[in-house]
Amino acid sequence: MRGVKGLFLNIMAIYNANKQQIANWYALKVFNNRLLQMQETIQKEAEDYGNSGNNENNSCNVETYIAMTEVDRALPQKPGKNTLVSYSGEQMAKNLTSKRDIIRIANKKQTVVTYKKPLVPSLLFIRCTESFLKTLKHNHLSEFSYYTRYADKELTETEITEEAENTNNNTKKTELQKVPAIIPDDQMQAFIWLTTEDHEISYLGEPKDIKLGDRVRVTEGPFKGFIGNIKRIKKDRKFVITIGTIAAFTIEGITHKMVEKIET
Repeated sequence: MRGVKGLFLNIMAIYNANKQQIANWYALKVFNNRLLQMQETIQKEAEDYGNSGNNENNSCNVETYIAMTEVDRALPQKPGKNTLVSYSGEQMAKNLTSKRDIIRIANKKQTVVTYKKPLVPSLLFIRCTESFLKTLKHNHLSEFSYYTRYADKELTETEITEEAENTNNNTKKTELQKVPAIIPDDQMQAFIWLTTEDHEISYLGEPKDIKLGDRVRVTEGPFKGFIGNIKRIKKDRKFVITIGTIAAFTIEGITHKMVEKIET
C-alpha cells in the first residue's frame, strides 16, 4: 500500500510541476483602456522573470497579441471656420487616442485619418507558462483579470495521499476550482490569421451573452475548414466563430451555400 501511495504521489507531483512550465495561449481582460501599456509591461516582466532564475532555462519566451482593426476618422474643424485643424502626426495620435497606429492621411476635400485601434478594447492574448501568468497577476492585481474555466482541483501532498486511499477503497472525492482558460494553438493561429489578413471581422460579444444557431463547417473559399455557428442579425444570417468562452466574432463573405450543418 505504501508503495502505491508513493508512486501516485510522485506521479501527481511531477505532473503538476510540468504543467506549470508548459506555454499556452491565455486571454486577459485589461481594465481602463490600457491594452498597449499592459503589452509593454508584460514584455518587461518577461525579461525580469527570465533573468531572476524562476525559469529553469533562465529565459521566458512570452508572446502577446492584440487584434487590431482599421478606422477612418475626419479631423475636427476650427470653431467658426470651414477649414479643418492642421495636426502633425504626433498631435493627431494624441488627439485621437495615444499610441494608436496612424496609417495615412488622404482626401483633398476633407482630411481623413486612417488608423488602427483594438478590435476588442479590453482583450489581450498572451502565450506563456501558467506560473508566469500567475506571477504577472500577483504583480498587477487591479490592472487585469484572466479568463478562467473550471477544472479538477490541484491537490496538496496530503490530499494526494488521501485520494490514493479513497481510490483504493473505490471512493473518490471530486472538487473543482477555477484555473486559467487555455486557448488551443490551432484556434489561436486561425484567429491571428483572420485578424492580420484583409478580412472583415467584427466583435459580437462574449459567447455566454449570445444565442447561437446551427453548428456549421465552411466547405469552400478562403475560410474552408472553419467551424462556427449561424446567427441571425438584422434579418441576415451571419457566420460566427468563438474563441472558447472568451469572445465571438462575425466574418463577412460566407454565404449559406458555402457551409454545411454539423449533425450532433
